[in-house]
Amino acid sequence: MGRNQAGWCLFMAAAVITALFPAPTMAGRLELKNEISGVTGVRKVKLAVRCWSNEDDLGWEMLKPMQSRVWKFTTMNIWPFQKTEFRCQFRSGFGATSQDVVTVFSVQSGFRKECGDGGDECIWVAKRDGLYQRRIVKDDDDDRREFVDILKSKWVWKW
Repeated sequence: MGRNQAGWCLFMAAAVITALFPAPTMAGRLELKNEISGVTGVRKVKLAVRCWSNEDDLGWEMLKPMQSRVWKFTTMNIWPFQKTEFRCQFRSGFGATSQDVVTVFSVQSGFRKECGDGGDECIWVAKRDGLYQRRIVKDDDDDRREFVDILKSKWVWKW
């Protein structure tokens, strides 16, 4: 086999591997929103959130009604290094989530599909009755996004 044929085969093999495997890194986005409403008393409507990833502790934050917090980050998405994951604890005037720790973002494909179309953006919303995952759905024309809120955890008293 000549040098040109070997080079061509190597190029084709690299092209096939690139096409079959996903990009090793992607941009991820996590958004937490406080949409608790219809309540008198400031304490009840505030949302305390503590989030962390495998590498960073983002600390506690207090979100007032209609406030949100957004984190943007780079995800590692190449097997076996799929490791980007964010977890949070939530506290409100109505209690805490039924799970002490909620995974709010993960590069695992099954989790990302739950976030909706695209899968690299996860939105979580606190409402009066609990914590919701806001799924992103695109309409038939694929040019407008719509949202569906799915209750993931009711508020419970643990202390």
